[in-house]
Amino acid sequence: MNPNLHDHDLIVINSSAGKDSMALTAYVARLVTAQGFTGPVVVLHNDLGVTRSGHPVEWPGVEALAREHAERYGFRFEVRRRERGGLWDQLLNERRKWMSSAARWCTSDQKTSQGIKLVTQLVEEFRAEAGITSRPVRVLYALGIRGEESDNRARKSILAVDEAHSSRNRTITRWHPIRDWTVGEVWAEIKAAGLRPHAAYSWGMSRLSCSLCVLASPEDLFLAAWLRPELASDYLWAEQELGHRFRLDLSMVEIVGGLHVAELEQAGNPDARTALGALAGVIRAVVQEQQDAKNADRAAAGKPPFPAKRVNRRTVAQLDKVMRCARRAVSLAPGRTPSREAA
Repeated sequence: MNPNLHDHDLIVINSSAGKDSMALTAYVARLVTAQGFTGPVVVLHNDLGVTRSGHPVEWPGVEALAREHAERYGFRFEVRRRERGGLWDQLLNERRKWMSSAARWCTSDQKTSQGIKLVTQLVEEFRAEAGITSRPVRVLYALGIRGEESDNRARKSILAVDEAHSSRNRTITRWHPIRDWTVGEVWAEIKAAGLRPHAAYSWGMSRLSCSLCVLASPEDLFLAAWLRPELASDYLWAEQELGHRFRLDLSMVEIVGGLHVAELEQAGNPDARTALGALAGVIRAVVQEQQDAKNADRAAAGKPPFPAKRVNRRTVAQLDKVMRCARRAVSLAPGRTPSREAA
């Protein structure tokens, strides 16, 4: 369902420089040309900041790449940053807990809030330039979300007024034009447009986003940590500093530890067996702690405890998952050339 762009005064395209953002930008550009829309089109990139060691939370080079994509079509390009600090500062100094699917403050605070601030600025500019005083400025706010990535995204409307952020001065309509696209259709759009993807895709990443996004697949997390060991080291430090597990099903200790074992294995180092045993011990201790907590809850509810052998099964399963992902990462980038933070 394509909107009539002339029903809107200006368009904002959100871009992380990832594949969905690229396809979104190219698609909107095609529609702008087809419909002869002459209003302002602005591409927004949100800078999420750096870690304590100065390493970008996002893949290096994404801002420049998003700018390149915008300039390809002559669109205005804007970068926004949270005034009170980037994702790392917010994590360590304010939230003190990692993000999760149920607590996506990274999106709400670092992206959405900054985007709405830009909209406020653009509306004021447009109102002054166009002399509009009798009606709200109509903003079409485009995001490159796709239903394949989650059930929640699949349920979102392709076109809907954002009542929460609209006002008497502006009407914001959220637009998700590629919601129903497959990943194949995304890459086909990019190829047809001739846009340059980020090098991380050629290294084996399936998504861009933050390099170590808590919502990423285990495969992507291990590969990103292998390609960016300095960033992984900072995240490991943060996990220990916070005393809060990176993800319920996967810790930074497991990611870094698994990659260490896989690297030793690849080099034929006999210490690999010892390192693997140590990693298994770490995993077992966590599994045991989790089972003890669950058994305490079950006892309080008058239920029998889980059997002790369940700890062994879960330890083996977790170790297998960790090492499968770690060995895959090391095999995809055996020389780890991209670790130099190149874009």
